[in-house]
Order: sequence, then C-alpha cells, then structure tokens
Amino acid sequence: MVTLASKEPLKNVVSDEKLPEKWDNLDLGPAPAVVTVESSHRRVLGQRQQCQRQRTRRMACGIFLIIFVAMAALGTMALVHRLRRHHRHRWSCGGKYGKLPEHVQVDHKNRLIHVKHDHDSNANTNAMEILHEYNRGMVAYKDTEAKICYIDRLDETFESGYERWESYERTGRDAKTLKVISQPIQIEVVHHVLDKHITLHCQDSEAKWVMEIDEKDVTNTMEVIHV
Repeated sequence: MVTLASKEPLKNVVSDEKLPEKWDNLDLGPAPAVVTVESSHRRVLGQRQQCQRQRTRRMACGIFLIIFVAMAALGTMALVHRLRRHHRHRWSCGGKYGKLPEHVQVDHKNRLIHVKHDHDSNANTNAMEILHEYNRGMVAYKDTEAKICYIDRLDETFESGYERWESYERTGRDAKTLKVISQPIQIEVVHHVLDKHITLHCQDSEAKWVMEIDEKDVTNTMEVIHV
C-alpha cells in the first residue's frame, strides 16, 4: 500500500536560469549566392535589340561614307574645272556686228593679256594689237598700220580682266571710243613710266596718251579712235 500523505512533494523543475540559445553556436557557413534566372524569351529579345542597334549603326556609317565620298568627288571636279577655266592661255572672241574675231592670248605668269585682230574693212578698223599690262596697270592699243600706240590706264584687276575677255568668247565685244589727249610721248618717258612689256610692244611705233569717252560726247575738234 502506498500512503499518499507521505509522498514527497515534486521538485520544481522550472528554473529561472536562461537556457542557452542553440542558434548562438550554429555555424551556417557563407551566405548563399544570389542567382538570377533569365528567361530564354528575354535573352532572345535582348540579342535582337543588340543586332538591330548594330545594323542601324552600320547603315548610318554607310550613308555618311557615301555622302562624304560624293561631296569630295564634287569638290574635286569643281576645283579642277575652276583651275582649268582660269588657266586657259588662248581663245578667240566671236565677231559682233559682222566684225572679225579677236584672238586672245594670256600670260598668267607675267599677268598679261594680249589681243589682236586683223584689218576689218566692214568695221573700218585697222589691224590692232592690244596689250593689257596688269602689273603696271596700263593698256596699249597698237595700230599696226599707222604705227601708233595709244596708252590708257587699266581700272581692273588681272582676274576681272581675264573673266571679261573670256565672256567675249560667246558674245563678242562692243568697240571703245578713245580720245587722244597728248602729243607723242618721248621715248625716255615711255621707258621710265611704262613697263618693259609695253615698251617692247610699242618699240616700232610712237606713243600717245588717250582716255575712254562716251561716243555721244565726241566733238569735231577731238581726235578720237575706235578700238
């Protein structure tokens, strides 16, 4: 028989003592790596976009290259045309109003333009040789039949004179009226004042100063020539 009254009371198994945390000493190892999973659809889409960008860049580079080559070719052609046009040495101007043609010869090195025409019975003009000397700024109209050089000033540059005479190739030119304003110039003055080219041009003729005037201003007392 068991006597309940004599049973010892149960000891309190609940203790206020803190139990050790089991997680404190747990070694979990290094942190797991983050893995990004890319779907096959997104990968294919990215590849397509990259190919599209590369194709666009190639097309842009090709178009730019074509434009650059075309501009370079056009610039080269224009430069060649300009150089060829401004370095011609001779041509003939068309006769205007039934006049005989004038033959032009250009000396680019010495900046000279030499023009001559034969005796023209229809225009009633003698054979003429004209020398434009742009370094000195003088022009000499030499009447080869009368043996007279008519000297006038040049009010243009060599480049503008070249273009002017080149334009006469298609249209011909109108005659000028020159008024004689001096007696024959002394040889010493010609040698001192005029360039060596004009001195050589007029060496077998006497020289006179002239000035261009309008035809309507001509009077009976004037000595004029038409060139």
